[in-house]
Amino acid sequence: MESIPNSNREEGNSFDYQVAPQKISKSKRIILFITGPWTLRNAIEWILLIVGILIIKGFILDQYLIPSDSMEPTLRGGGLFTGDRVLVNKCIYGIRIPFTTTWVTRWAYPERWDIIIFKSPEKKLWRENLIKRVVGLPGETVVIRNGKVEINGKELEPPPSIQSKLFYYNQKDLLYLLFTTEDENLYKTILRIFEKYPYRYGCIESEEFIKVPPGHYFVLGDNSLNSIDSRYYGWIPEKDIIGRAFAIWWPINRMKDFTGFSNTWYGKITIFGLPLLVITICVYLIYQQLRNIRSSVKNE
Repeated sequence: MESIPNSNREEGNSFDYQVAPQKISKSKRIILFITGPWTLRNAIEWILLIVGILIIKGFILDQYLIPSDSMEPTLRGGGLFTGDRVLVNKCIYGIRIPFTTTWVTRWAYPERWDIIIFKSPEKKLWRENLIKRVVGLPGETVVIRNGKVEINGKELEPPPSIQSKLFYYNQKDLLYLLFTTEDENLYKTILRIFEKYPYRYGCIESEEFIKVPPGHYFVLGDNSLNSIDSRYYGWIPEKDIIGRAFAIWWPINRMKDFTGFSNTWYGKITIFGLPLLVITICVYLIYQQLRNIRSSVKNE
């Protein structure tokens, strides 16, 4: 009779049978690479990561794709990869409950010429959020005349960086273009404005259409002839303002800072330091994931 190997012999003549290691499928390897090992600790880390992202997007910083040319030449609209993407400071004016219009506290208010993101005042405009430039402030009278904006009866001087690019159209300007233009596309554009988006606010000189109510703002697009803005839908309430756009971050050849923020020491830390920190954290997490996967494969 053959003797039982010592490695398999235990007290009471019992045997320890080793189970052959199971092979991990390719799909499971991919899932493990993305999620890491399915442990309580790892689940908590994922929850904290998701909560952190939601807090940043809800309270502090977000990015938006510019879908149209209404703010050209300042902002260029386009497709998913060709349109400008702007960074929006959501806490510049205060803190609100994330994903709501309820303010927790306020410490600042939009200033003239700020580029702001706000909730669309009309569903038929297709887009949930819009981006325009603040021109009229609460309590002011706003009149568009001869391509300029008059605030409380005085002609408004735009900032030098955009002064030569702005010409704001009112109803009279559109009528003149309609009867004088030989450009068929321009003719169709003007007809569309008259039929669907007639200019009233800032254009019809009665108090109802030129006096900005308290807690509201008058906004315009830089590309006046191709912008659906406050001339059509009127005053924007403070509660609907999401934040202020302060920079273009994509595409790279269009990167631009609107506020001078990148020239300050804290701006440089934010713009260059935070991305570096995020990249470092991502590399570390990937390294940890690979280590965990190797460890789990060995154990199985």
